[in-house]
Amino acid sequence: MARIDKDKKLRPSILDRLFDDEPHNQIEQKMEHHQVLKQLRSSIRRDLEQLLNTRFHLIQPSSDLVEVEKSLFNYGLPDLATVNIMDIERRKKFISHLESTLKSYEPRFKSVRVSFIENSESIDRTLRFRIDTVIYADPLPEVVVYDSMLDSVTRSVSVKEL
Repeated sequence: MARIDKDKKLRPSILDRLFDDEPHNQIEQKMEHHQVLKQLRSSIRRDLEQLLNTRFHLIQPSSDLVEVEKSLFNYGLPDLATVNIMDIERRKKFISHLESTLKSYEPRFKSVRVSFIENSESIDRTLRFRIDTVIYADPLPEVVVYDSMLDSVTRSVSVKEL
């Protein structure tokens, strides 16, 4: 785990600072470095799960609208009801698409790598994948690993930090 210099201040994202989990408290408690780091990791996990459970419609924009591909118009993953995860080649394509989506829409990742995890049982129809990331954290980057699972019935993705 990265060490945090006591002189440097690690702050939660602006979105997390805008949330008020304790509206009855008028004064925010000062958090220690390890608490802020834990909160950062937790908020990334939450946002990652929301990104992976957001669906966009596969509408091809006009070729002269190059920036649309990188915009919020394409935030999320395609409808997973159309993704065949039983075929190995399609799994690889899905994992590749997932990795590029994370690189595009999660700016707190310094680097990201997605890998497929084999199921222990052949009748298990879930797609399991590991997301290895390095997140930006002052003063040193932080390595974080997430295990994720795509349920083939509900088409929802769950994410947990290892």
